[in-house]
Amino acid sequence: MAKTNKFRVRKYDDEDSQITVEEERKEHSPFIWFLINNGRLIFVIALLFAIILLLIVGYFGFKNLKSSEVAYYVTNGVTVEFNGTDNSVIGGTPITSELADRLFGNNLAAYEKLQGAVIKIKEVKIKNGVIVFYSDKTALVKYDDGSYLRVFPVDNNYGIDENGMINSKAVTRNLTGEYRNNDKLGIELLYLSDGTVEVTKDDVTFFLRSTDLTSNDNEFYTNLSIISVPIKEEDGKVYYSNGIIKDGKDIIVDGKRYGVKNEVKIHDDITIIYYDNGYAEVIKDGHSIMVEKSDHIVYDDNILEIVDNSKDTSGLDNLLDVKDITLSNNNEKEMHYMVVLEETDDYGKHNVNRRLDNKFVHYSVSAGKEIIKNKILDNNIRGTNKLSGVDSNNNVYLIQEGTIEVKQQISIKVGMWIDYETITNDYMNAALIGTMKVYVEA
Repeated sequence: MAKTNKFRVRKYDDEDSQITVEEERKEHSPFIWFLINNGRLIFVIALLFAIILLLIVGYFGFKNLKSSEVAYYVTNGVTVEFNGTDNSVIGGTPITSELADRLFGNNLAAYEKLQGAVIKIKEVKIKNGVIVFYSDKTALVKYDDGSYLRVFPVDNNYGIDENGMINSKAVTRNLTGEYRNNDKLGIELLYLSDGTVEVTKDDVTFFLRSTDLTSNDNEFYTNLSIISVPIKEEDGKVYYSNGIIKDGKDIIVDGKRYGVKNEVKIHDDITIIYYDNGYAEVIKDGHSIMVEKSDHIVYDDNILEIVDNSKDTSGLDNLLDVKDITLSNNNEKEMHYMVVLEETDDYGKHNVNRRLDNKFVHYSVSAGKEIIKNKILDNNIRGTNKLSGVDSNNNVYLIQEGTIEVKQQISIKVGMWIDYETITNDYMNAALIGTMKVYVEA
């Protein structure tokens, strides 16, 4: 900027009789002069703030990455969810096919038992539907357009708030639904496309994580835990959908009267009444369901579930490499999929000195209602038309393929193990390492 030859007094110090004169270059506001005179200081402070912010974001991102328990992908309109990591390390103890069948069967049973049931805690209206919150910290959003969304918990809390805001970490499932009501008993049954059912009788609602129930003109109950709902009240007695009668504090079953053994109050104002015959009543806001297998009622400080937790499947992970995969087709057409194991091309970085020959690796698959047992991992499709468009030079073993119907969901379970009957001592301390992948047609 050119000099103006105009000067003004910048500072007058009367005590020292000193006058500081400054050339006037351009008129600025006090704020602009502050920025001009302190520009370097402001730059340093902003740089430090940016670095600190970057470190904080990086820390929490890395922390969340390490603590993630679910691998979640979306490809070609199909949601792919691994309930755990998608990495596979097949090593450890070889086992017989008979033991593998039993362990895989136990794992399927454990998967089914955890379906269970939960009760409704509250229902909240939002602008485009309603949200039902359940006692396992899951939620079901019922949209006005007839679609549904299941929202799963995040850190023992609901993955959606009462305003409809979904936690970015929450796993969700887009669903369709169909009502198949029991009109004789006045019970509303909402069958969802992921194989679950919401049961409602007047103000009583519970959520069944499977379709394992009995419903006819005379009775209604779930088959696993034998859960029934009240269907009428006469002469001070409450009649349940499986023939149980509650009379005062007692219940009457097959003409026999049973009294109260114990009463427990837990979170969310839930009361559980245990009866002398092993039955129990779960009450929330004055509304109850009857559970004939009271030992299936499981709760802690956060959740309540009705599940069969009687079987012990501990030690399973040491013998089988098990993957739970859920595929959800969000498209308006059916989609073809393939589940494969893509082998690593660098065993060195995994500290594995010897590769386990794939001919010693066996596996079983459960896909929907189909179960395939004791197959050998030998269907290498590398370089074939099945992998056209896929850029991979590694061994790729086809495990399962099939079709997902429009707006439907399929659950797949894969269990892999080392075959005891064919392996030799030459393969001690060997392992086969790869990544389980799902390919969906373009």
